[in-house]
Amino acid sequence: MLSHSIKNVLGCGLAILLLSSCSGTPVKEIKVSSTAVEKPQLTLPPVDVVRMRKVDWTIITEKNFEEVVANAKKEGKTVAFFALTDDGYANLGLNFSDIRALVQQQKSIILAYEKYYKNVEEFEKIKQEVKPKSTLDKFNPFK
Repeated sequence: MLSHSIKNVLGCGLAILLLSSCSGTPVKEIKVSSTAVEKPQLTLPPVDVVRMRKVDWTIITEKNFEEVVANAKKEGKTVAFFALTDDGYANLGLNFSDIRALVQQQKSIILAYEKYYKNVEEFEKIKQEVKPKSTLDKFNPFK
């Protein structure tokens, strides 16, 4: 029983020694804070205006082939033809239609971003104007 008591005393003494040695070490205080991060200003360049250049189309058939070649030579142009089948011509028109639709979608997306950022700025201004002076002011019936 005596040896058991000695073990308890030694154990408690060791624990006290360990705890007292830790108490001398300074504990660094950790400060936690949060700050709202402002959204970056959305700056979009203006969209260029596309100015289409005039393109002259000449329809060549078996009947007017020689006349078209003679006119090209007379005007000093190189005789070269870029030909499309009727299906190719239809596909060309559909491709241009698809490009126009894509450009319209992109314009809508850019406009949506622009409106979003402008609305956020306006909302923040209104929120600052309406913001009560303190939390208690909201509930004070005498003010």
